[in-house]
Amino acid sequence: MDESLKKLLDFLIVAEFAQAMLLIFILFVMNRNKKANIFLATFLFILSSNFFSYYLSKAGFKMMTLIIAVLSVPGISILGTLIYLYALFMTGLIEKLRIKYLFHFVIYFINFILFITAVYNLKGSPPESEFFRKTIFIILSIGFVNSILYIIYTLFILKKYYKKIENYYSDIERMNLYWVMKITTLSFIVLAFWCITFWSVHLGIIPKSPAGMVFNVTMFIIINFITAYYLINQPEIFKQNLEMNREIDDGTEIKNGTEKYAKQSVDERMQDEYIEKLNSFMDRNKPYLNENITIKDLAEFTSIPSHHLSIVINSRLNKNFYTFINEYRVREAIDILDDPENTEANILAIAFRAGFNSKSTFNSVFKKITGQTPSEYRNKIDAKSELAS
Repeated sequence: MDESLKKLLDFLIVAEFAQAMLLIFILFVMNRNKKANIFLATFLFILSSNFFSYYLSKAGFKMMTLIIAVLSVPGISILGTLIYLYALFMTGLIEKLRIKYLFHFVIYFINFILFITAVYNLKGSPPESEFFRKTIFIILSIGFVNSILYIIYTLFILKKYYKKIENYYSDIERMNLYWVMKITTLSFIVLAFWCITFWSVHLGIIPKSPAGMVFNVTMFIIINFITAYYLINQPEIFKQNLEMNREIDDGTEIKNGTEKYAKQSVDERMQDEYIEKLNSFMDRNKPYLNENITIKDLAEFTSIPSHHLSIVINSRLNKNFYTFINEYRVREAIDILDDPENTEANILAIAFRAGFNSKSTFNSVFKKITGQTPSEYRNKIDAKSELAS
């Protein structure tokens, strides 16, 4: 059984490494989100190299094993850091790396020195020597814990980002980064499992088996597939998110779906004036028909400061900007569907006319607001028409 697992493991390691190298190549040649891609590519390289060095060691490539291990074994300590920095760039929380961010790599440098020292002190001794084993245990233990903590914090950042974009964009489908949440969650599961099995084997709680490595490599393959699938379709969002964060930092901090205002507040009389002005503009000019409209755009159109507009929409209307705009779009779509002249118009055309930029978003938003899909709504209209005739 173990022999079959070992052969399966060898195949999976080579397949995963080849897959990761192809994905890294794609990341470096892409013209979108270039700064963020550097961190994701490094993350994938370190993950893949840790197991590929194991394969090279079994195959007898000692020098190549050592070169890759020097980079990848201490690199476990920055797997979480790399995902964290990738998330910061993609969400627009940082524009460029500064010297202060080197602080996040301190543990890596410490582990790197420890690993080099351990390798140097081998001096012909087998890798099973007590000093080497203890050093590797310390390096990997510190690395696992550090990366897991960074990944947990990254999940918190992504969750906060989702709330933020709903208060700024009217279309969040291409901005939501749900796939980053998926690979971050999977990375947490893999590292937690890897850490527990590593400790258990080292302490003699469970015997050493290739089964755990098969699970980890399989999970890495899944992470690579998810990354490749969504990465190809991920548009450039770095600049838009930078602008969003600058706009929000000007006067607001979004927290738990409501607005916590740091600099300015608006009294009720002014809020009433803003609501009247906003409703009048929405009905007269229909800005929601612009599929890319943001709260900054609407603020400029209405001459209402964007943080004041946020207060009105969140506090007085009890909804975020995304819901506010899409309710108008759904009403527009209902008007189009109710018009007898549009009985032959297809659902996608109606979605575009109402301000949506995809059929999937149109269907989900329409159903959330009305309780039925656009097709179901149209079928009811058709049934009533038939009864009437």
